[in-house]
Amino acid sequence: MTKSILKYVFCCVLICSSISLSHAQSDVQTLNTKVSVAGQMNAAKFSQLMWQGFKSVIVNRPDQEMGNVVKVSELRNIAEKSQISVIYQPVNSGKISQTDILEFAKYYNELPKPILIICRSGARSSALFHQAKFQGLLHD
Repeated sequence: MTKSILKYVFCCVLICSSISLSHAQSDVQTLNTKVSVAGQMNAAKFSQLMWQGFKSVIVNRPDQEMGNVVKVSELRNIAEKSQISVIYQPVNSGKISQTDILEFAKYYNELPKPILIICRSGARSSALFHQAKFQGLLHD
């Protein structure tokens, strides 16, 4: 396939993922057996999620993003009580760079699994995962 066709197919997959995630903004969506994404977070919801067997968390939502109700420091305090690692990798919505994808892949490959990835709706975290996977950067 040509590069332009591959890009078109990839964009269609991302759009479909974003649409399905927007309908379930606060629910956790499993992307594979090793990673799930979640949207809007608060301390109570995060505490409950820590009991679902996640070994690591990557937070892609910047602390200063409008509408964010919980800072990564609060999430880290909750997770550490359960001996779960939290990585803060803020990514601006709609502005995922190749550097963001490479950094995500590094964390994905190094962290204990399963991993929970958090952003506002789950769409940008899902896009990071899918782009890294599409580029062959994830070691499964």
